[in-house]
Amino acid sequence: MEVKPIVSFTTVADETPDGLRVDLMTTDFGLEELHLIVSQKVIERALEVFPGFEIPEAPIVLASYEEDSRTLKTFPIKTGFNQEFLKPKYSKLRSITVEDVYAPGDHETGQSYNLEDLPSGFVRDPRFGFGLNYDIRLIALSIEKIVGVNELLISKQKGLSKDGNTLRMSRGVFGKIRTTMGRLHRSTLAFANSRKSDYIDLTLTAMLDPKHEADEDARDIASDLGELLAQKLVGKSKTEDMARRSAIKRVRSSVKTIAEKEPEELLELRREIETVTLEELIERMEKKIRQKSLTEHDWQAFLTNNSFVLGLAFGVPAVVFEEQVSVGGTKLDGSGGKLADYVVKAGLFGNLAIIEIKTPFADLVDKKAYRGELHAPTRELAGAVNQVLDQRYRLQMEIKSKKIDSREYDVFTYAVQCLVIAGTIPESEPERKSLELFRNNLRDVMIITFDELLAKLKALLAFFKEPPKAADPHRAELF
Repeated sequence: MEVKPIVSFTTVADETPDGLRVDLMTTDFGLEELHLIVSQKVIERALEVFPGFEIPEAPIVLASYEEDSRTLKTFPIKTGFNQEFLKPKYSKLRSITVEDVYAPGDHETGQSYNLEDLPSGFVRDPRFGFGLNYDIRLIALSIEKIVGVNELLISKQKGLSKDGNTLRMSRGVFGKIRTTMGRLHRSTLAFANSRKSDYIDLTLTAMLDPKHEADEDARDIASDLGELLAQKLVGKSKTEDMARRSAIKRVRSSVKTIAEKEPEELLELRREIETVTLEELIERMEKKIRQKSLTEHDWQAFLTNNSFVLGLAFGVPAVVFEEQVSVGGTKLDGSGGKLADYVVKAGLFGNLAIIEIKTPFADLVDKKAYRGELHAPTRELAGAVNQVLDQRYRLQMEIKSKKIDSREYDVFTYAVQCLVIAGTIPESEPERKSLELFRNNLRDVMIITFDELLAKLKALLAFFKEPPKAADPHRAELF
């Protein structure tokens, strides 16, 4: 007797005033699909209002998930009620696939559907048709300019490559493009607003005081705005840019001479550069800690770009060896198995360490006391601790084959350190006490909070800002 597959349907997003709802189809063979259900009333209205509207074939598949490969394939469409209703969101790009994500039907989060694993910048509400957020739509438009490409794959593999009609892009590359676009957009707006404000100020001043001579550049600001903006983004002028580069080259070429003749000046210059860099980093980190919208991937990207912060966490020199390292697969580049957020070389012996990253808003201890004034660690924190321990076990078991397959021989797992970066220091004294008791009695895992990392940065900044003490000549004579 033939056994038929079990297929079930659940409404995971209730019908909107626009007559759209989302159903989740689950099967017993590892396939899940999100279907967009359009009410008959809306279909009839679209046929009446929009000439040429074609009723799409049912079901309208928004996304499909394969459990074996842990990939989610989305089919972006336009769900706004206009002439483009239910048409593909992009002219050529037909699908966007993301590797290494949880199933939409994973209910551990307490939601009716789970799409939190999608990278930042993705539309996560299926009722809006998936795709990329409007502010980074240019990524999709640029991809469509590549001949023959109609699918984007956000891969756990590194780099960027073209495979047939698919453009394969790593999460890191996608994140870097997205954040750079945001930075350029903010810089452009700030510059444009500043110039507009200058123009208004000068215009009003000239009208109120006819004797006032307005700046010629300000009078013709509209025609020169493009050139001025370019100068703002790359330097005020080519002359100034060349002067800066020339100055840097002179300092670099004279470092040895300066170190011999003016060592104190060189140290002071280095101190000033490091101070300015640290101040800017601290300011950015303070802002990020307050942003609830940032995901674990966002924090991973931030720490990747500022990897010396990880060294502060360990208290020894540490360099990022790999991001998203597979600790249960065959290679160190992430091809299969469980993924560790970071594997770093800590200290001077090439000994590896594993880091698990949560967010500053991760709860560390339960709000409700376990007994008296004692609070138990949260499930998320306890899970993170067990996760890094399991990752360490797998890494130590397979390090020899990984080193051979990946041709990386100067790494070791003699004593793998485990670090969890999560949450912030609890506010109440009983909660702080409970956290201290828990983390200080862990034998192999160190837990550090984001505000503690920030405090380490501030302490380092205070050290740089402290003026160097003059050498004691009497003390020098003793040695």
